[in-house]
Amino acid sequence: MTTIKTIAHPNELTKDVPNDYYLQQQIRGTLTLPDIIKRLEAREIATKNVNGEAFVGLVLDEIAAATLEGYNVTTPLFHTSISIKGAVSAQELGHNIPAEQVHVRMHFTQGAGVRNLVKESTVYAEEQPAPAGPVIQAITNPVIGNPDTLNAHNMALIQGLRIAVIGKKTDEIGVYFTSADNPAVVVRIPANRLSPNTPTRLQFVLPPTITIGLWKVKVATQASANASVLVKEVREYEYPNPVNVMDVIE
Repeated sequence: MTTIKTIAHPNELTKDVPNDYYLQQQIRGTLTLPDIIKRLEAREIATKNVNGEAFVGLVLDEIAAATLEGYNVTTPLFHTSISIKGAVSAQELGHNIPAEQVHVRMHFTQGAGVRNLVKESTVYAEEQPAPAGPVIQAITNPVIGNPDTLNAHNMALIQGLRIAVIGKKTDEIGVYFTSADNPAVVVRIPANRLSPNTPTRLQFVLPPTITIGLWKVKVATQASANASVLVKEVREYEYPNPVNVMDVIE
């Protein structure tokens, strides 16, 4: 049985409910395919005669190829399928059409094995005292509402505590997006691009520089618990979960 370790933060968004908490999973890091191979090797699944990374990569490539060929692939971890949106002209019938023209997308949905694994797991919560600085509780596209998922060039909503982006150090405060793949790529959303900009809600449109991929998000502000009072130094809070920026929604 797997234990899901979490941190319990006092939930200050529900003033009418005393002593309740929201939970955030303790993020230990990001694993890539080679990291998964090392975990397999530790279980002695891979041997000297098998290139674990090549084998697993081949399996994933074959699943993707089969899905594109028209199969719905079902595994304990996920199910795959294809969706196609868009129209073509009569002149294009019988000819090869670029996939992007008709918005071909591969979808992954949770498999029965994962649902059973989650069902059999337990959650362990450690209390986290209420911090003095900002806390991000959730990041979503407000139209769709999927957690930790945004869509390029679309609206983004950050919810939390003490996250109003205010202060005299206007060149430092803001919402920061840092590419998980290339940490040198950092995009700052300044305060004048946020509306609303309140202690519990920040909303803005993702600029073109925030491209498809995984991003780390943090808020930097001089706001205090009393939003009308500024603290001397800029306080930062980095959201523990990587945020997945996906393709534009139609």
